[in-house]
Amino acid sequence: MPVFMDRTRLSPAHLPKRLLHREKEFSLLRKFLEAGVERGDDVFYSRVQVVGPVGAGKTTLCLMAGQEMQRKHRNLTHAYVNLRRFTSSKVSIYRYLVKSVAEEAYSVSLSAEELLENLLHFLKNTGQRLIITFDDADYHVSMSRGRETVVYDFTRLHEFSSVRPLNVLGVVFVSRESGYGGYLDRAETSSLGASVLRLEPYTREQLIDILADRVSEAFVRGAVPDNVVEYVADVVSKPPYSGDVRLALDLLLYAGNLAENDGRDVVKVDDVRYALSETISVSRAAEYADLPEKPKAVLLSIAKVLQRRDEQTAELKEIREMFSLFCESHGLSESGFDKALSYLAERGYVEKRGDKVGLVGVDARRLSLLLEQLLKR
Repeated sequence: MPVFMDRTRLSPAHLPKRLLHREKEFSLLRKFLEAGVERGDDVFYSRVQVVGPVGAGKTTLCLMAGQEMQRKHRNLTHAYVNLRRFTSSKVSIYRYLVKSVAEEAYSVSLSAEELLENLLHFLKNTGQRLIITFDDADYHVSMSRGRETVVYDFTRLHEFSSVRPLNVLGVVFVSRESGYGGYLDRAETSSLGASVLRLEPYTREQLIDILADRVSEAFVRGAVPDNVVEYVADVVSKPPYSGDVRLALDLLLYAGNLAENDGRDVVKVDDVRYALSETISVSRAAEYADLPEKPKAVLLSIAKVLQRRDEQTAELKEIREMFSLFCESHGLSESGFDKALSYLAERGYVEKRGDKVGLVGVDARRLSLLLEQLLKR
């Protein structure tokens, strides 16, 4: 028997009718963006940072706010650009942006700067106005090593171009942490502005509310008992997942498919347990693949030491020695160890306890195998 009414309601791409437990942040983001619409001159535009961990609702918040601004204001378009989809090259990013907003201003032969200038002229000549959300901005900055970034261009549009009026009314930069890995200098960080929305991880109780709401839309009534929702919220609200609602929805989708494939009309806690064992490794694998080379090498060194010692944490001295051996065998410079380790700790891949380091939420043997394959590419 079917357990689903509409699986798409569990998809990350689905925008819910209401954004539970982010009402305050939604209201603030709209106010920040409205300031750009209600500006008193031709060059002012809102610059907003939305910062929070994975699965905290950052993307959904920005998409829903942009959708609302489009409905409320004439000749206003919200463009969403996920920077993780692109290489560090700005030209591929601007090609996508210009083609999606103003196809007549697009040409494959143009440089990044020419594409941006064309876009600004198009907006002026047509009277169109634009709000842009750049998702995963910190990833883009780290991959670019802080050079030639979208962040630099879109915090200095009034300096970059003489086009007036500047019909870019707002730019939202979405990131997991506001430090941008230390790649932005003080002037660039300052130019991002003081409008920062920090999204805290969802709590267990908040996850229960959100999941129950989605279950009512996605599943047949009674197919997902309360104890299943509570179990998912219990697991996901704790480290290393720390309130990742995206993961919680993935678990429910996977568990529902298992129940349906077995011919059952009710999802069990055991379905979630099985989904958990399968989903975590798959979902994290993409994140490990996106890590820069040095953090990958440090993470592999930690995993190898832990695998050899069969303990929860490894001595920093041993990790350095393993990293040194890896760099020597792969022709890499040994510099950047401390910066790479801090990068991993800030993003929750490892946990530092004095002179010891441990992995977060992953088995050392499986991680070693994965990273060895990734570093061979």
